[in-house]
Amino acid sequence: MDIKAKKLHFIQEVLALTNEKVIDKLESLLKREKLKKAKNTSAHDLLGVMTKDEARDMKQLWK
Repeated sequence: MDIKAKKLHFIQEVLALTNEKVIDKLESLLKREKLKKAKNTSAHDLLGVMTKDEARDMKQLWK
């Protein structure tokens, strides 16, 4: 299964969920993974790459 098919399948599974606790856990996991990626990225890596909106969004992750 390619990545696009995996994403689509995952989204379909999430949409079918009715247990809010499971949704909360998935959301928490996604946020943790985003933070890990953000922590491994230096400002130098992003120089000239990020837009102001992206920088603002990244700041929101740190709050």
